[in-house]
Amino acid sequence: MKKLITTSVLILLFSSTLNAQNNFKELWLEVAQFEVDGLPKSALEIVDKIYEKADKTNNSPQIIKSLFYQSKFALTLEEDAQLKIIKKFKEHISKSSFPTKNVLENVLANLYWQYFNENRYLFYNRTKTENKVDSVDFRTWDLDTLFSEIHCYFEASLQNTDELQKITISDFSDILQINIESKIYRPTLFDFLANNTLQFYKTSENAITSPAYKFIIDDASFLGDVKTFSTLQITSKDSLSLQLNALKTYQKIIAFHLKENNKNALAEIDIQRLNFVNQHASFQDSEKILFKNLLISKEQFATHEASALYAFEIANKHREKANSSSIENTKNRYQNKEAIAICDAIIKQFPESFGAEKCAILKAQIEQKSLSIQGEEFIPIDKNSRLLITYNNVEKLFFNPYKIDQKVL
Repeated sequence: MKKLITTSVLILLFSSTLNAQNNFKELWLEVAQFEVDGLPKSALEIVDKIYEKADKTNNSPQIIKSLFYQSKFALTLEEDAQLKIIKKFKEHISKSSFPTKNVLENVLANLYWQYFNENRYLFYNRTKTENKVDSVDFRTWDLDTLFSEIHCYFEASLQNTDELQKITISDFSDILQINIESKIYRPTLFDFLANNTLQFYKTSENAITSPAYKFIIDDASFLGDVKTFSTLQITSKDSLSLQLNALKTYQKIIAFHLKENNKNALAEIDIQRLNFVNQHASFQDSEKILFKNLLISKEQFATHEASALYAFEIANKHREKANSSSIENTKNRYQNKEAIAICDAIIKQFPESFGAEKCAILKAQIEQKSLSIQGEEFIPIDKNSRLLITYNNVEKLFFNPYKIDQKVL
């Protein structure tokens, strides 16, 4: 499944398909032409005009569109432009109402996050300060302060959860570019915003100051099935921990889709959660526990196409084991056969499912033929030399010796 969010993609998704109303159409055509001509500054000037016009008439769609385009062009212009955009976002957040406010808060958090990713070297050399050096200029903040701000805006964007869950993603078709997979696996505005939030919480950024009571994923129950995980008490004094907040966000999404009995969306986010926990687990045998729970979950969804997603993960684990096989360790050398058998079963049982599509790709990768022949770099005169032959899915090789005339060389 296509991953939905890095900030630049987020801005593109929001800005690319908003339908300009007739009285803004000509201005947006000018913006498009300047953009094609590689003139972002000129394009930004027109966008600023659109923003002013939309703000005066309280035209929410045009305000949102112009804000996104301002953000887009700010990324290629001077830093002061970025500061200006952040300020405008904050101004509109302060006077916006649900759900526009939630969307803008989510995007603002992403803008902060993207700024860090593009300028991380600046933050690494800064000392943590007790208070913000400048409450407005985020470029002067230390890393912990910036991450705390990002966390606050992401958290705020998920407020009024129940109401967000009632808004289908299709209701935002004028703002979002929605594909078929989005409707299946991100069916509500809550799903969309929560998954954006997870992209931040799942980061492996390790330069943040950790308290003595740092939260760690040290409990195997975090790898439990969806029902077990949805009722866990996930608490810690380390309230700003990225991993803690990732788990709590996963829990909210999983609990929601359990309640709605949306098996496709539930299975997709559950697999995300299982892989995340396994990646960061500090307890023993996490791989074995993960594999066991993938099997359990597959059986729980046995009659539904969602089980195909779990089956793909299981097949992929078999393939990983096969790839880890070596001359010294041949224990898992035939795991690819298991993987193919699982893929075949899923393709037959749920041929139209997304899981079957993924299985078909995996099977093709496993069965792909490959051959590599490498000779020795230095070959002594009148001595036999060896060849290193690396192959996959090749049954026979035929070699013919040829005498090469020195004149040909």
